[in-house]
Amino acid sequence: MRSRFKKWALPFIEEHEEITLSLPFEDKTFFESAPLYLEIGSGKGDFIVSLAERHPENHYLAVERDVSSLGTLAKKIVEKELTNVKIVYQDFDKVAPELPKEGFKTIYLNFSDPWPKKRHSKRRLTAKPRLETYLSLLEKGGELRQKTDNEGLYEFTKEEVEGTAFINLVDEKDYVFDEENDAMSEYERNFRSEGKPIYRLIYKK
Repeated sequence: MRSRFKKWALPFIEEHEEITLSLPFEDKTFFESAPLYLEIGSGKGDFIVSLAERHPENHYLAVERDVSSLGTLAKKIVEKELTNVKIVYQDFDKVAPELPKEGFKTIYLNFSDPWPKKRHSKRRLTAKPRLETYLSLLEKGGELRQKTDNEGLYEFTKEEVEGTAFINLVDEKDYVFDEENDAMSEYERNFRSEGKPIYRLIYKK
């Protein structure tokens, strides 16, 4: 779901170079100086900002292709003066080749676009080629964590994971929020207020 277009978003992002990374990544310092976590499709940023606030010892990378959502996320980072979050305004498939191999402890997929039509299945973030990319980016023992309100995407992910090197750790059809070890995105908060079940999968490399 795309945000309503915000004409201020791109100028704001461009103004705050201190929180942005642009392709190609010339300065690798951010990737090498702290434990690294990646969220693909960060939306307006409630999830990743919450984690970054709680864990200043970690570095968080937010990849988002919707400029209006990313603008909102950028504003939160600036207002909270967070120095351990960087944003990338780009499609993940273009970003992936620039990311450090075996560099991430966790990759988060929170309420990704389910692309419900069968002919669009290759666009889903858990299509097998992307799962193989995640495996290449995760360190040994690293985790892929997915939350979704879409049962079809949840079932699709389980099917696509078969035959890969991922090991299933968690499979929940009605995830009870773990406040101590998790954070909530704006989408999850809305879906829970509507009484929708949240599906959660965690895989280990």
